[in-house]
This record gives sequence, structure tokens and C-alpha cells, in this order.
Amino acid sequence: MAASSDDNFEEFVSNWSLFKGRLVVFLGAGASIGARNRDGRPLLNAYELRNELWRMLKLDAGASFDPADLRLMSLEHAAAIIEAKTGRTIISENLIELFKCDRPLWQHIALPYLTPRSLFTTNYDELIELGYKHHEDQLDVICNDRAPVKGETVLYKPHGSLTHANQPIGHGGLVITQFDYLEMISDYRKMLRRAMTDFGGTCVLIIGYSFGDMDVGAELYRIRKEHGGIPWYAVFPRNDISVKKMYSKRFGIEQINLTFEEFLSKLDSRLNLLPVEKKHDKISKLHAEKIIQI
Repeated sequence: MAASSDDNFEEFVSNWSLFKGRLVVFLGAGASIGARNRDGRPLLNAYELRNELWRMLKLDAGASFDPADLRLMSLEHAAAIIEAKTGRTIISENLIELFKCDRPLWQHIALPYLTPRSLFTTNYDELIELGYKHHEDQLDVICNDRAPVKGETVLYKPHGSLTHANQPIGHGGLVITQFDYLEMISDYRKMLRRAMTDFGGTCVLIIGYSFGDMDVGAELYRIRKEHGGIPWYAVFPRNDISVKKMYSKRFGIEQINLTFEEFLSKLDSRLNLLPVEKKHDKISKLHAEKIIQI
């Protein structure tokens, strides 16, 4: 746990009674750090995924591979080349194998107790869904711009979801190539607008997302610039005053220097959000009961 106090965390805690019914949670790749797939392998980041797919699907069997050979080639560009060679099905099958998890991390079973109005993730994995299986709230997973089911918490997944990996792009299929991104641009915008209804009255909590992708990131940036009525917060572990200042001045977002797990544990210790059996100090018991992975 981080020992030092964080002014932005203290502000979030102070504002909780005002924001708790207005919360939208946006999760990027950093929200899945620490998770392992069914084979015990850590979930891959974009750079690692590019290299793994290229090594497995593009190169001839036994050929040597140096990631430096790809230079600055993006994952999306590499995936498009691989798709031209193997077709879509092989890529989808490999993504399922790489990202399928049997159990969530502790932070994913704690997440529902924030009672967000909606959630939005760019991740393929189903850690959020696995976390919600241990909560009474129903989760409506949406991979396109359809209207949500009333009375259910909405999870928007514009990059698709493993359960629907073999469906077309826009119907749950996994967005991986540069052409997939081009197809989904208009849907991203619609999904973000649905997720953030009443823009000026929404507090957005961004967890493990770096604004690195220009499709979702650009739309999120535009929404923030147009609707700055309530503070937004970004949770990621970096104690750098210049980074904190950049997020505050350029994005209008206040950075909290904690990991996803640290943030929810500290928040619960201050606000008592979780039931006793799911609190952070019960991690070993939850793991022994096969509810979470560690």
C-alpha cells in the first residue's frame, strides 16, 4: 500500500457523498495488471501482444524473431498484416486463449460496490464481468451503440468481448486491426455519449487508461473539454508532479497516485463500502475459496 497521502484522493473521498450517484468508471489496460489467464500467463500489454501474435501467426515455424525487426509498427498494423495471411478466425482464437481468465482479481469484486452509473472498458478480458458475478447487480454488456437494458448496470466494451469474439466487428467481435478501428469510430462516439449522459453532471473515474489510443482517447478528451462541470479523476501509480500537472491542466483530470487495488482498498477503509467477507484483508480467504486469483 502507498504510505503517503494524496491530495486528490482526499478530495475524492471528501466529495464521495456528492459523486456516488453520478459515477462513470472508465477502465484501460492498467486495470487488468496482475491478472493471469487460464494457463497462468500474465495478460499481455499492446507491445507484448503485437510480438506474440507476430511470432505465433506470421513467422514460419522455427524462424527466429527479434521484436526490433518490427521497429515502430503498431499492434493494429501488425494485426492487419497477420489477418491478411491467416484470416480472422485464427486471430480470434488466439486472443481468446491469451485473455481468457477463470477468476477476477480482488479489485474486480470490489468494483461493483462503487455502484457506478455505467462502466466503459477498452479491454477484451472479462474480469469486470467475473467480478460482478459475485454481486447482486445485473450487468448489461454492450459492444455497440444499442440502448441499455433498464435497471441494469451497463458495461460498454467498444473493442469487443471474448464471449462474442467470433461475431462481426460492432457485435462483440474483437477490435484488433487498423481496419476494425476505422469501422468502429462512429460507434465509439455514440457509446461514450450514452455512458456519460448528463455530461456536466457526471464524475468520471478513469482507472489504468493512458489516452494512448486516438479513437477513444480523442472522444473522451473532447467530452471533457466541452463538459467540465464536475471533477474527473485518473487512478494510476506515478508520483510525478509534471504528470499530475499535465493531467490537471491539459485534460482537466486530477491524478490519484495509487494502483487500482490500492485505491479501492483505501477508499473502503475510509468509507466502509464492502461487506466484511469481501474486504481487502480477506484476500487470502477469497483466494482459498477460488473466488479470486492473486
